[in-house]
Amino acid sequence: MNVDKTRSEKYCVSSGEIVKDAIKILNTQKGKIVIVLNSENVVVGTITDGDIRRALLDGITVDYPVEKVMNKDFLFIRQENYSEQAARELFIKHSIKQLPILDTKKNLVSIIFSDGIKAETDTKENCVVIMAGGMGKRLGKITNDCPKPMLLVNNKPIIEHIIDRLRSYGFSKYYVTVNYLKEKIKSYLGNGNKKGIDIQYIEEEQFLGTAGSLSLIELDTNLPIIVLNGDVLSMVDFDELLHYFEISKTFGTVCARKHSINIPYGVIQADKNEVAKILEKPDHSCYVNAGIYVFNPAFKNFLEKGVYCDMPTLINELVKKKYKINYFPIHEYWVDIGIPETLVKANDEWDT
Repeated sequence: MNVDKTRSEKYCVSSGEIVKDAIKILNTQKGKIVIVLNSENVVVGTITDGDIRRALLDGITVDYPVEKVMNKDFLFIRQENYSEQAARELFIKHSIKQLPILDTKKNLVSIIFSDGIKAETDTKENCVVIMAGGMGKRLGKITNDCPKPMLLVNNKPIIEHIIDRLRSYGFSKYYVTVNYLKEKIKSYLGNGNKKGIDIQYIEEEQFLGTAGSLSLIELDTNLPIIVLNGDVLSMVDFDELLHYFEISKTFGTVCARKHSINIPYGVIQADKNEVAKILEKPDHSCYVNAGIYVFNPAFKNFLEKGVYCDMPTLINELVKKKYKINYFPIHEYWVDIGIPETLVKANDEWDT
C-alpha cells in the first residue's frame, strides 16, 4: 500500500476557496482527492471527482465556494487505528481509492491510496470502439496524406495517445473503425500485440457517419461498450465514467464538456416589445458533446447495418423511444482536434 508520509498539503484547500481551485488539484494530482481545511487546519470535508460532477449537474458553477460541493460525512481512518488490513477493508467495502489519516483533533496526518490493493491495470473485459474513419476535412491540407487519428501530438499519433490512456485503465479489447487512408492506421497499430492488447478493424466501404459504422461490429458481450472519437484527447477518468454509467442504470451516457461563448454586444431581455434589461457582452454557457460515450451493447439493435447514421441521430432516436440517456460532465483536460488551431493547442498542452 502506498502511504504518503507527508502532510499532503498539495491535496489541500481552505474552506474559503472556490470549486475551481479544487478542480485544479483533482486535475494535477494523481490521488484524485481534495482535503478541505478550516482556519484551524481541521479537516472539514473531502472532494472527489464524483462530488464535482454531481455539483455540476445540480447547476453549481466553478466559482462557488468548496463548502457547497464537499462531502462533510467523509470516510477517514484514525492515526491510532491505522493498519494496512483496516485500510484494505475500507477500500474494498466502500469501493474507494483514497483515505485521509487524521489525528485525534481531526488534523490531516497523511493520505493513503488503494493502488497497493488493486492494480490500476487490472484487465477489463469491456470493449472499446474508436471511430477513426473520417476524412478530417476541416484540417485542410494537413490530412491530404495522413488520416486525422494519425496526426502527431508530441511525436506520437493521436490514436496511440488514446489507446495508451485506455490501456492504463486496463482496457484490452479494441475495435477501430476505419475508412479514409485506412492502411496507414492499420499498418501502424497492427493487431495490438506489441502493446499487449487485441485490435480488430471495422472497415467501411462507404462513409457511414459518426455512428453508422457501429452497425458493422459483431459484439458478443453484455458489458457496457466505450465508444469515442479518434480525434479527441482527454484526461477523463474512465473508471469514474463506467461507475457513473452503472449506478445510473441508463442505456447510454454521453460525456459533456461545458463550453462558454462571449456575445460581444449588449443583449436585450424583453417582455413582448418592452425592454426589461440589457446585459452587456454576456457569456453564454452550455454543455457540448465531448465525443466519448458508454452504451448498453443492445444499442446496435437501433442501427441498420451498413446505413449512414450520425451519433446525434442515434441518441435522439433512443431518447424518442424512451431509453434513458444521461450525460457525464467532464472537468478534466479535453481537446477536439478538428481544426489546425486545436492541433497546435494539443501539441502545446498534452503531456501524457
